[in-house]
Amino acid sequence: MKHDSVNYFAVGLFVLAGLGVLLYALYHLVGGAGAYDVYYTRYANVAGLSRGTQVTYEGYGIGSVSAIEPQRDTEGLRYRVEMRVPKGWRIPADSVTQIYAESLLADYVLDIKDGQAQQFLRPGATLASRPGGDLFAVLGALAGELEEISASQLRPLLQSLNQTVQGVGGDLQTRLPVLLATLQSLVDKLDDGASHLSTVLNAQTASQARRVLNNVDGATADLQTLGASLLGLGAQARELMAKVDALVDTTKPDLAQAAGDLRRALQALAHYSDSIVQNIDETARNASEFSRQIRENPRRLLSAPLPTDPGGRRE
Repeated sequence: MKHDSVNYFAVGLFVLAGLGVLLYALYHLVGGAGAYDVYYTRYANVAGLSRGTQVTYEGYGIGSVSAIEPQRDTEGLRYRVEMRVPKGWRIPADSVTQIYAESLLADYVLDIKDGQAQQFLRPGATLASRPGGDLFAVLGALAGELEEISASQLRPLLQSLNQTVQGVGGDLQTRLPVLLATLQSLVDKLDDGASHLSTVLNAQTASQARRVLNNVDGATADLQTLGASLLGLGAQARELMAKVDALVDTTKPDLAQAAGDLRRALQALAHYSDSIVQNIDETARNASEFSRQIRENPRRLLSAPLPTDPGGRRE
């Protein structure tokens, strides 16, 4: 009987120790043990988060979510998430929080992405947030888009394709015999043309074609000869031009002297032409005066004194 009581006591102690260990583990899991610092972040949607959700730093577990408080401001309804992390944990000022799940069956965690800033946040600061990646929401949105595409584009496209195939099939059934008959007629005509061509291409036509080719060869030789003659003519033309250039160079002094004589003759003519023009002008004025006097008194022609000779005698 004494041994039975001892066994019950040992079992009771073991159960109490197990409960203590379990409570201690739960206390640590919810982040209630030890000193800690509080940080905050804000989200418009906290799907997957709850009090006690694990907080990780680049995947390493450091704390937990201690509270979620809804707040309404100018941006609408947003949720302030309170995080407990070990005291003295240094978080760069540009760090970002993100809600994510490591796999389809894993729980959501609130992960802190390490920043690059040299300044660190003080306890009680608010971290910037990044929308989480909800795989099921993405799959649902993708399924909705695929259903919309199927209803608005694929189904009409398949119906149009079906109608086109049916129309083409009907046309083929009605027109295929006609096409085959036409093709057979074309093949028969090609056979006839080939037979006629074989009759035309006999020995006589071959000899004629050979003569034509010979004539072409002769014409080619004549063209080569003509080309050589043209080259010789070009050489003679260049020689003639050289001679003309030499003749011009030889007669250039004589031409220059003749041009100088012509210039002097033109200058003398211009000088005499001035005096001639002046005499003509004076004669014209005298004639004009004479004509004026005759118009005023025509009797001057009858009563005019006779000219005197050098001795003063009149006739």
